[in-house]
Amino acid sequence: MAQCYESVPLQMLEEAITCYMRAANCNDREGIALHQLAKLHSVLGHSEQAAFYYKKDLEKLEADERQGPNMIEALLFLAKHCKAEKRFEEAEMYCTRLFRLHWSGEGDRKESSTRTENSPVWFSSNGY
Repeated sequence: MAQCYESVPLQMLEEAITCYMRAANCNDREGIALHQLAKLHSVLGHSEQAAFYYKKDLEKLEADERQGPNMIEALLFLAKHCKAEKRFEEAEMYCTRLFRLHWSGEGDRKESSTRTENSPVWFSSNGY
């Protein structure tokens, strides 16, 4: 239901947030509600709420022993957010986790050494 509210024709983001909140409060089995709440709050410019949900999403991903694009997105957002809030030690912690995650899952380090937007090297060399 929330995805319908998010869709381009409707763009009813507040209603989508309400749906995802219900899912999160009902022990979201698919594990998408927290991440979607974070993304929607970020889109709406509610950075503190987005950070709250990205942290919750990270906790859930860690508890479920899952990694992947959602974890990368959460760590990157939190690093940027903490830097903007001048919480540099916390930002550094998220950058370190992002770096470790980036290198821990790579089979071919030569290929993974390229600078992409999700790379900590790109992140630090571009003033973030």
